[in-house]
Amino acid sequence: MSATPREVTVSVIVPTTACAARRVLIRRAIDSILLQGGVRAIPIVLVNGPARDPDMTRELMADPRLRVYVREPAGLAGALQAGRRLVDTAWFAELDDDDELLPGALAMRIEALERCDDLDCVVTNGFRRADGMDMLNIPDMRVVERDPVRTFWDRNWLLPGSYLCRTDRVGADLFDGMPDARECSYVALRLATSYRIRFLQAPTVIWNADTPGSLSKSREMILSGARAHEQLLTLDLPPHARRMVVERITWDYHATSDLYFREGDRRKAWRWHLRSLFRRGGHRFLPFSGTLLRAALGSRSIAP
Repeated sequence: MSATPREVTVSVIVPTTACAARRVLIRRAIDSILLQGGVRAIPIVLVNGPARDPDMTRELMADPRLRVYVREPAGLAGALQAGRRLVDTAWFAELDDDDELLPGALAMRIEALERCDDLDCVVTNGFRRADGMDMLNIPDMRVVERDPVRTFWDRNWLLPGSYLCRTDRVGADLFDGMPDARECSYVALRLATSYRIRFLQAPTVIWNADTPGSLSKSREMILSGARAHEQLLTLDLPPHARRMVVERITWDYHATSDLYFREGDRRKAWRWHLRSLFRRGGHRFLPFSGTLLRAALGSRSIAP
């Protein structure tokens, strides 16, 4: 009689606001976890914040295949930390509530780490999906593996849901200090500077852009950009990476100025523009001074 294959169990943390507009997306994400082959996958669903839909929340809590917990305070970082503290399996991953794991994703990641006991986590490739088209996130992950921190600035190689960690080596402190915006940038650099990573070329996740309620291109995302990038400076980054972060903050200041300008708040536009000028690389935004001046002069000329 042949031996029964050992069942490997893995936890997948799923933070969600559980709002009604995302119901179909949430079910799709959870189904992509439950249908994983070669492993027993347990979704740990963190219903996050007071905006949750009561019917959606009850539906999730009634599903015996899920572990569902409700958190009153909103915030992605807190939800991920809470979810990580609930992990009681040897492996854990995470997945945004509007993304999808591809078939065999978790088994592939676990197999890669089981072959290399000295590694703490694995990061795979994935697809970015927009307007019905799928684009591979990274052309060659071998380039990333040679220098994850330096290649990060060309394109973030960590899509949401594209990594898996050993529970006994990667704790809830992975998310310490993580901002709620640009969280994947923070986690990517935290992994790259604090843990030993295996990178896989094979895609295992689909990241869906511009889903209902997505913050990726929202006003809040623009306004929180500088604070999110400032959190990266708390990490143990090499000098070249710190310079890149500082330049990104300068761009964030300009983006905030441009946003306020388009909204008609000239005072705040000037305030953030002047902040951008006096930061590293800020000289490139000098032409925007002319835009603001022309707008100010134009408003005076038509004043009664």
